[in-house]
Amino acid sequence: MTNIITADYNGTQVFFQDDAYLNATAIAKHFNKLPNEWLRLDSTQEYIDLLCKNLNTEKSRILKTTRGVSGGTWLHRRLAVPFARWLNVEFAIWCDEQIEKILIDKNQPKQLALPEPSKMYQRDLTEKEMQDFCWAWYALRNYIELTDKLQKQFGGFGGDYARAIRQLNERYGNLPQEMLPTLQRITTEFNQDITHGNGWNRIIYNVRHPNAIIRSGGLVHLF
Repeated sequence: MTNIITADYNGTQVFFQDDAYLNATAIAKHFNKLPNEWLRLDSTQEYIDLLCKNLNTEKSRILKTTRGVSGGTWLHRRLAVPFARWLNVEFAIWCDEQIEKILIDKNQPKQLALPEPSKMYQRDLTEKEMQDFCWAWYALRNYIELTDKLQKQFGGFGGDYARAIRQLNERYGNLPQEMLPTLQRITTEFNQDITHGNGWNRIIYNVRHPNAIIRSGGLVHLF
């Protein structure tokens, strides 16, 4: 698909295509002229014929007519500059510069925009602070499980209470899973005693094995 490039010439919009074709109809109006006046000239017809021969192409490939908002007569860059010179010498120089710029920009290799690396922050946390984070995660996970059960229980009912439960579950339902990689990373040095399924051992085990259920007596069941 051809893109339209808009350039400003002394406050007048000039339209090019990304292959450097010039919208002759639009800019000719600025100079109170018509493209057909230039195209009917014998010298123009001779130039177009020789240009088609040298480029081994048809006239319709270097002289195009389109409809629509950006419609009009579009001239190949090898026609655009002679046409611009017929309109105005200063404009011709400007037009030649614009075409050169378009071709240079088009032929330059496009650099892929790489995502910026995530910022890394280093903070010293005490063991108590890391335990508090894990306890907060455990409480949040239990809270989400509770709201999930409540949503299933009251999902068929209307009212503000059922709506609030659904919104909370939708907003925070994935948060415990998203927090896990970070918690697992910062607690790698913690020891755990799986023979005691209570207190801190229960929390750290659930952090490392989120799909585990710890029964009474320290028995661990995975599902």
